[in-house]
Amino acid sequence: MGMPFSAALFLDTPFSGWVFVLCSMIVSVLGLFLVRRRANVAWLKTQNEVASFFFLMVGTLYAVLIAFAIYVVWSQFQDAGTNLEHEAFEIGDLSRMSTAMPDPLRQNIHNALLEYLHSVVEDEFPAMAEDRDSPRTWNAVQKLWNVYNTAEVSDPRMQIYYAESLRQLNNICDARRVRLFSSRGTVPPTLWYLLYSGGVLLIILTYLFGHESFWSQAGMTAALTGVLAFSLFLIVAYNSPYAGAARVSPAPLQFELKLIGAKGTT
Repeated sequence: MGMPFSAALFLDTPFSGWVFVLCSMIVSVLGLFLVRRRANVAWLKTQNEVASFFFLMVGTLYAVLIAFAIYVVWSQFQDAGTNLEHEAFEIGDLSRMSTAMPDPLRQNIHNALLEYLHSVVEDEFPAMAEDRDSPRTWNAVQKLWNVYNTAEVSDPRMQIYYAESLRQLNNICDARRVRLFSSRGTVPPTLWYLLYSGGVLLIILTYLFGHESFWSQAGMTAALTGVLAFSLFLIVAYNSPYAGAARVSPAPLQFELKLIGAKGTT
């Protein structure tokens, strides 16, 4: 998914996110401890003015970068959820219009829609979590198109339903493609390196401050590290809407699957 060190692989649950935050805080305090063993407080105090300048400059730039990344991935996550709802709406509309079609066309559409929904919910959603699509769903899409391509509709009233159904079918395919594209993630690899390296640099700059109390400075360093680590976890979680700790739910499609399946039993 374009992330260095395959971050999404081990930050795919809220628990792993908290472990990442906690481990980052511990490592940052250990780093401060090692610096304090090598450098005395008096020498570190002489670095305060220069360290403060660089810390303020890097911190400001990094805060803007983090805020921008979180905004982008959160917006993409919301758009993915909205697109999935539209896909479900289009499927529901197509199913309702098919009830006006004569048999066996009506039944063929019903069966093809059920097969499409089953393939998306059961196969394509797990596939998107692994950054790939589903051959089963591609086949289901083709079967749905074949049903309409081979249909013979002569009644003028049915032709109106048929033309509108083709438009809905195109919308479904477009929504699916958008869903597949959005599952790839937004943040490019170079930006991931900048986010990680910038966070590490910011923590290292805190080591150059000379505070009389080690534990007081350790607490501030750990707090800053925790905020940065949690921000990175949020970006990882929302970067790929169908993978990671935060995922778009297939509930809209499952709802339509239940409704369409119930129609076939009545």
